Amino acid sequence: MKHKQDFWVTNISDRNVSLADLNLTIKAYTSVNLLDSKHYYYTLEQVIKSVQIGSISKKQDKIVVRKNAPEIVKNSIQFDMNSVIPSRERSVLNIKEERYEELNISDEQFAEESAEIADLDTKPLIIKEKNHVTSTPIK
Repeated sequence: MKHKQDFWVTNISDRNVSLADLNLTIKAYTSVNLLDSKHYYYTLEQVIKSVQIGSISKKQDKIVVRKNAPEIVKNSIQFDMNSVIPSRERSVLNIKEERYEELNISDEQFAEESAEIADLDTKPLIIKEKNHVTSTPIK
C-alpha cells in the first residue's frame, strides 16, 4: 500500500502567483497539495528544492507552506419538507385600477364605429370620373 504524502501551499495574496521552477500557477486565496498524484506529478525532492532555493522561497510574501491540510467546510442549508410555506397575501406594490370616461364605450357604440370604419375601407379614396377626379370626404 502506498503512503499518501501531503505538501500544502497557500496563496495568501489577491493575485495569481506563478511558480516558474514547478511550471505552476496558484490562484489567489487557494490552497494546493503539490504531492497530489491526481493533479500534479512533482516529487518530494522537487518541492523541497523549490522551497529552499526556488520560486517558493522567492515568493514567501505570497506563498505560505502549510503544516496541516486545510479544513473543508461544507455549507449546507437545512430544509424541512413539512414546513409551511407562507402565502403572499400582501404585496409591496399597490395596484390601482383607474377608470377613464373616454375609454368607457358600450358595445353598440363600438359596433357602430367599427361598421363606419369598415365602410370607409371598402370605398376608394379617389373616384375617377370621365373628365375630372374627385375625392371622397373622410369623416
